[in-house]
Amino acid sequence: MRKSFLALAATLALVPALSAGAARAASIGASASTNGLGLDAGVTITPLLGLRLDGAAFSLSHSFDVDEIDYDGDVTLRSVGAVLDLYPFPLSGFRLSAGARLNWNTVDVTATPTGPERIGGRTYSPAEIGRLDGDIEFDTLAPYAGIGWTGGFFGTGLEFIADLGVLFQGAPKVDLRGTGGAAANPDFAADVERERQELEDEMEDFKYYPVVKVGLMYRF
Repeated sequence: MRKSFLALAATLALVPALSAGAARAASIGASASTNGLGLDAGVTITPLLGLRLDGAAFSLSHSFDVDEIDYDGDVTLRSVGAVLDLYPFPLSGFRLSAGARLNWNTVDVTATPTGPERIGGRTYSPAEIGRLDGDIEFDTLAPYAGIGWTGGFFGTGLEFIADLGVLFQGAPKVDLRGTGGAAANPDFAADVERERQELEDEMEDFKYYPVVKVGLMYRF
């Protein structure tokens, strides 16, 4: 992951030089989005067409319940992407965007019962359950489609950008396991599998991940 962001930083540093050599406008900036906090770079290919690259990352914790089981979730957002922008009305700054991201979004979940808990239709003690530990992952390559707008500030090189779109990161892949005394029990394993399916169904909506983004760019 670190190598991916170092490669992105190197690419961002090269964009102005490459753009100047080709007599094209380039821009570099920073953004905040539902993908995380990121670095951005762009090249104007023609008045109607542009290319943007960005990398974003963020982490947060969130508690939720599924089938009356309380989970603590640690969300890790990590992704690098490229989009092609089409400006149907160049003077307006409005654009249509399509591209893809290398997507490493994951969620680590843990449930630690303090009393008897129903799992898959049966009731187990805290000692039998131990913890329920889970990992949630999505497709590594995720297509993106959206709309956006770029606006300048009073003729300076500074620009404001905004994007609204959807990242198609695929159905969640959930792994769930118990750590307690019943972990080797086939009945308990079958009940945990039922809970895994419940958790997977609960996360199903996130295969269409909403992207809302704002940022500032400097055009060279």
